[in-house]
Amino acid sequence: MTDFVQHSPIAIQRYMQQIGNLSANELAKKSGIVAEKIHTLLGDTTPILKLSELEQIAKVLYVPSVYLVNNELEYKPDIPEIVDHRNMEDVFNSSYAYQAILREAIKARNDYLYVLETMGEEPLAFTLALSGEDPIEDSKTITKYFDLNHQKRVVKHNDYYSSWRSIFEAKDILVIEKSSKEPFGSDGFCLWFDVVPVIVVLSTGQAAERRLFTIMHELVHLGLRQSVFDGKVNAINTKNQAERYCDTVAGHVIAPFELLESCYQPNMTVEELVLKVRSKAKASRPAIAIQLKLAGYISDQQLRDYLKQLDQIRIAKNQSGEAKIPASTRIISQYGRYFVQTVIAAMSHNTISVSTAKDILGIKPTYKPTTLQDVQKQVYM
Repeated sequence: MTDFVQHSPIAIQRYMQQIGNLSANELAKKSGIVAEKIHTLLGDTTPILKLSELEQIAKVLYVPSVYLVNNELEYKPDIPEIVDHRNMEDVFNSSYAYQAILREAIKARNDYLYVLETMGEEPLAFTLALSGEDPIEDSKTITKYFDLNHQKRVVKHNDYYSSWRSIFEAKDILVIEKSSKEPFGSDGFCLWFDVVPVIVVLSTGQAAERRLFTIMHELVHLGLRQSVFDGKVNAINTKNQAERYCDTVAGHVIAPFELLESCYQPNMTVEELVLKVRSKAKASRPAIAIQLKLAGYISDQQLRDYLKQLDQIRIAKNQSGEAKIPASTRIISQYGRYFVQTVIAAMSHNTISVSTAKDILGIKPTYKPTTLQDVQKQVYM
């Protein structure tokens, strides 16, 4: 005989509304539970859900399942007030998708804090404080905060991006990559907290080396104590003063004006100038090109053409028959090496279970049985 669990129609409807006025049919589709059953449970307290079904609904609504059995308990996710800097005229808004991606970021942060707690470790306080008034001084503050003049930024296949990302993560800044089919009109967003702030890179269509400027831009927002859902970082003629300021500070950190001036020669092509700066700046080509435009060394059109050229080269490489990216690589790219190492360490010390580690890392039952072992091997390479 199947055991059914209690549920609260009022509670479930509350969280359906909070996450974007999700309809019963949409909840059915996302949870994999037949629509007739969803309509029934929303109007009746009679237990008709298996525990696994209740948990599936909870995952869709991004709410711990215990809050779906009692309407007197109310779950309030710790989401800071967010400023939206997107050009909304160009954005198709899916309220559920927007709320979901925010809650996924919060879940990753909560998971990270939980894992640290199980090991008796305290996260580092985020003490970077920028003035918002002097971009050069703020860039120097960032350089000092991360000790960038003495950091080893090694280039691998991803054109310095992972190295800069690891520098951020070593300060307990959570950097997450998310792919989404939704046209958010954004390269990323950030959530400020005094411990473990979060940067989310919306990586769809954005090459790894191009993400370097994105995470640096979001870092400036965090240094200004801002939680922001950004527009396109490479929107060259943005009129938003705050966005221009973050671009300027990010550019000064990546490639200071004095470095650009020392490298510039009037007859150089954009590629020649970028490569000359890159040999000294230890940064990606797109990030340097953006800074060259901000400094006035190349035009808007030259930047567009150059970034388009780099994208075409990347697309051509992707179409050349490269092997499919394994799940272990995707997991490490999504959560970052520090995050994954922390979860693996907790599992190795038996402070969290194997099943908990798989849940935190998003390892699904449909993945290969060896996926967790593959992640372990790869993350310590």
